[in-house]
Amino acid sequence: MVICHELFPAGSLLALAATVGEAELAAHLARACRSGKPAVWVDCRLLHTLSATEAWLLWACQQRLHRRKARLVLCQVPAVVEHQLHTILADAGGALHIVPSLEDAELLL
Repeated sequence: MVICHELFPAGSLLALAATVGEAELAAHLARACRSGKPAVWVDCRLLHTLSATEAWLLWACQQRLHRRKARLVLCQVPAVVEHQLHTILADAGGALHIVPSLEDAELLL
């Protein structure tokens, strides 16, 4: 579940809860991609696990943003979730941007 979706001047922030529904995540990512902001920040600190579909949704969002010179950045990703992302997306053409904090994500602009 997405517990927060806020627009800021420099980006769009999604805060994800422990259980993320695939359809809900897809809808929020699509809205964030259409926001026209230079960055989409995804706060993952409350996640315990991520499905393969959810990982691929994040990757696809990153690809859409990259084509328009914007970024998807994952923040505060628990080690278990980061390992899942690396395992699931091992054959993908590019890794997701993962940083320790939202402040670090803002520095990437």
